Amino acid sequence: MVARADVFAGIGITATQHPEGSVVAADETGRTSVPGVWVAGNSTDLSAQVGAAAAGGARTAAHLNADLVAEDTDRAVARLTNAENLR
Repeated sequence: MVARADVFAGIGITATQHPEGSVVAADETGRTSVPGVWVAGNSTDLSAQVGAAAAGGARTAAHLNADLVAEDTDRAVARLTNAENLR
């Protein structure tokens, strides 16, 4: 298995060399060091077979969605707080 980790170089993510190939460093949720960029599957785990890679993608998608919901909530609360302060 060879992950196509080189595609991330253009956005500032350097792949880490591994005995089996290159991988992209990410935390347990799939978040990389570049804000807004998440990775999953064989980009982060070269030994993951199809089921594990798909599960990793689903897990990362759930964390990404939760992050987007939290961001939307923070913006909504800030708008309401600002509106109340203007009264």
